[in-house]
Amino acid sequence: MQKISLKLCILIALISFASVPEKVHSQELDATVDVDVSAINIDIRDRLSNFKNDVQNYLNKTRFTDENIVNDVRGKPYKIKCNFSFFFRTATGIDSYEAQLVVNVQRNIYRTENFSTIFRVKDETWAFNYVKGQSFYHDDLKFNNLTSFLDYYAYMIIGYDDDSWEPLLGKARFQKAQNVVNLAIANSDGRGWVDNSSLKQSRSVYPAELLNSKYDNFRKAVWKYHFSGIDSIQYNKKQSLEKIAESLEVIGKMKKADVRSFIIKQFFDAKYLEIAATLVDYYDKSIYRRLMEYDPDHSAIYEEYAKNNL
Repeated sequence: MQKISLKLCILIALISFASVPEKVHSQELDATVDVDVSAINIDIRDRLSNFKNDVQNYLNKTRFTDENIVNDVRGKPYKIKCNFSFFFRTATGIDSYEAQLVVNVQRNIYRTENFSTIFRVKDETWAFNYVKGQSFYHDDLKFNNLTSFLDYYAYMIIGYDDDSWEPLLGKARFQKAQNVVNLAIANSDGRGWVDNSSLKQSRSVYPAELLNSKYDNFRKAVWKYHFSGIDSIQYNKKQSLEKIAESLEVIGKMKKADVRSFIIKQFFDAKYLEIAATLVDYYDKSIYRRLMEYDPDHSAIYEEYAKNNL
């Protein structure tokens, strides 16, 4: 049975669509894993032959929440689609490695077979130990430079998914991610975890911003973009596009006022192609010009759409 909060029921009642999305609680991951070991000496690649399956099994079989699995409206278990692409850079010891990770997360668009990217990030600094054939254990109270790293991203993924279904719902997951950060800082050299100006970003910045009430309006706008926008286009396209535009105005103005925010930058990095394509049918084409101001990193895309949709 689906669980729908009273708060959400009220929201649904207030939205004037004939039919609108319901909150379906997110549960666990549908993760795929890719591994690139081309930079590793060929003589030791065999040590990593099980890494892909080990990580994929851990991500997909570990229960990261204490909620019961809830089926979506199509009667299928709701799983969050995500991809972990690992790029091994070097072996620093017999069982010690450094790697980069690209995480891409998609969330189902309500009652469709389509997906919307909600989180995309590149982690450039990860050092860890891995022994072929080792067991993977999930323990929120004990730091491990491999499984705790995976736990951190699992909590971030579930939190982002939760936030897209109900305002600020991901707080508990982001707090879990912050707890992992705290464990890492206390039990390791902190590389990749601690905010460091010499790095583009550290793992600490995302949960820190997401848990800061300063960004609550951003998170609510992200929910509005999905719930009242992307999810609802099939029911009332004009009104949904207006909701999307409204949410982007909020996010864009926050971006201009806080150009260093990692979570706002991450939103546009994950969404810019979807945003540009979705707004093709929006009546006010000047929104592309405003997006060029809000998100200059992707201004070329917005400019192209603006020219092609005059």
